[in-house]
Amino acid sequence: MYKKLISFLTIILFCGQVKAQNREQLIFDRIEYIFNLKPTIAKKYWKGFDKKKYDVPLIYYTDTESYIANPPKDFINYYKPTLVSQNSNIRIYKTTKRFDDIPFHMATSFGIDESTDIIIRPTPIMYCSSFEVTSKKIPESTSTEYWVTMIIHEYFHGFQFKHKPYINTVLKKTGSVSEDSLSKIFKNNIWFEEKIKKENDFLLKAIQSKNSQETKINLDSFFISRKERRLETKSKINLEIDDIEKIYETMEGTARYIEYNLQVEYAIRKPDKKLLSVDTAYHSYQVFRNYKIENDPWLFTPGKRYFYATGFNIVRLLDKLKIDYKTRLFKEGDLSLDEILETNYKKKTAPNMGLWQVGADGSN
Repeated sequence: MYKKLISFLTIILFCGQVKAQNREQLIFDRIEYIFNLKPTIAKKYWKGFDKKKYDVPLIYYTDTESYIANPPKDFINYYKPTLVSQNSNIRIYKTTKRFDDIPFHMATSFGIDESTDIIIRPTPIMYCSSFEVTSKKIPESTSTEYWVTMIIHEYFHGFQFKHKPYINTVLKKTGSVSEDSLSKIFKNNIWFEEKIKKENDFLLKAIQSKNSQETKINLDSFFISRKERRLETKSKINLEIDDIEKIYETMEGTARYIEYNLQVEYAIRKPDKKLLSVDTAYHSYQVFRNYKIENDPWLFTPGKRYFYATGFNIVRLLDKLKIDYKTRLFKEGDLSLDEILETNYKKKTAPNMGLWQVGADGSN
């Protein structure tokens, strides 16, 4: 009887170990899947995104543990984490305890994050909660694929911040005014909200325009309205928002652009056989097969963090008008999306230069 009990307990212990190993392997497989998407995004949507010099550490939180993908040497030397998985592109470590008690993470920070007590040399760090934790916090996150779109959005912030001219500008100009400050202005001032929505409508009409005259009319209206709103904000609130708005519009608009294009990519991508065999939350992109941007109005319509949508729509318009911006943004630290649009707009509409050359189908 005693021997049978020992055997039974041994089996239970062994099964528990197998489940723990499988659960941990799923973490490794999901991280690998994320990394494997980078080359496609770099090739199709933003050149250089997958370069090693733009990679940032990823701190991955479960409800009880923390894992770190590709940490810098000073992190390893300080925390002494255990290497638990590696391949040619990824080194994943595990710490003896969770870094903090914050229930949910999905963000990218620069430098020391006081909320997590993580000490690391000034470098961007990407934080994410596991799919299981995220799906409880965000009910819309019903699949691994959807969860990954949020992670890629944050990884793109890491890409942005790894450009020294850009991060220097961000740190210099965002010290006293945060994106939350802009959100509060939007939330607490009806006139401001109405003007933002009006500007966004002009951008959407310019995107949808079928000829150069329509494009010009809507861009004229957009720039006039934007200038008036910024002057009115300075007059009524005693705050100049030009620089800070340009920074967050560029930062979040381009990250949303990458997030959106990953969903476009899902619509045509073949299922990942390896992940399909181990991840029950991975649904082989089925929900994205007939993806249309019209089904996600949150992408292009402004909420309280309005600069996500306006920035995203400026990027869409730059693409439509075939204006180069990807080779300059972030490398030229002070450069913003609306400056690129306005500069090229003035060149195109200068006397004797003609109008925007937009075809009947809306293309150049």
